[in-house]
Amino acid sequence: MDERISLSRWCPPWVKHQHVARYRWACGFARNAVVLDAACGTGYGSKMLKTDGCAASVQGVDLSEDAIREASALPPMEGVTWSRGDVTRLELPDDSFDLYVSFETVEHLPDDDAYVAEAARVLKPDGRFLCSTPNRRLFHPGASLETKPQNPFHTREYLREDFQALLSRHFGCIEWYGQTRFSGWYTSGLSQAGRYSRVLGFRTHQATKLATLSLAGESTHAVHPLPESGTAEVLIACCSLPKTP
Repeated sequence: MDERISLSRWCPPWVKHQHVARYRWACGFARNAVVLDAACGTGYGSKMLKTDGCAASVQGVDLSEDAIREASALPPMEGVTWSRGDVTRLELPDDSFDLYVSFETVEHLPDDDAYVAEAARVLKPDGRFLCSTPNRRLFHPGASLETKPQNPFHTREYLREDFQALLSRHFGCIEWYGQTRFSGWYTSGLSQAGRYSRVLGFRTHQATKLATLSLAGESTHAVHPLPESGTAEVLIACCSLPKTP
């Protein structure tokens, strides 16, 4: 069992809506771009970037042989390819891509810095890196960056300031977006529950989603700009490299 999403298999509806909405948002950056879809999973997002985003080409990369096998079994599409690869050690040349898309990846990796460094390396100087991660303030209230997440597939989970510090090591400009907003009073209450018991905080948020998001559509999870004080379940960053003199 893993966290791979396939549009042909059941998963919690809010999870599927979040994943599709992220790729739909990324399509707005893809027109005529040479795109890397890193940790591409079963490939539906790669095809969206090509068809809906009008990318020049899309190369999907994933560490999982099963994921690449499933993606490769999709009806072939000109300009879309998939291959197995490690996002922390990409066998790709420098300055190769206009757009690097990698959603819900960094929280799984032992070496998060290598992942961001590789993204910076393979991007062209004017390229963009689009990435996302669950917000620890909601997913694991009361925990620190070093705390093992409740989700067994995650290595660590980030607050916005943690994610900002990581990305800023390699990118000069970061624009913040988010998905699935929750109110300040809800987040505050969840934090109090997390201080009492991290398991209680985690379970409370899961129960809230089950009760409130099961019937919600994709529009509930649309990507939106994230103000400094905003709280969203998913943190999304649009990163660009430092400008050359």
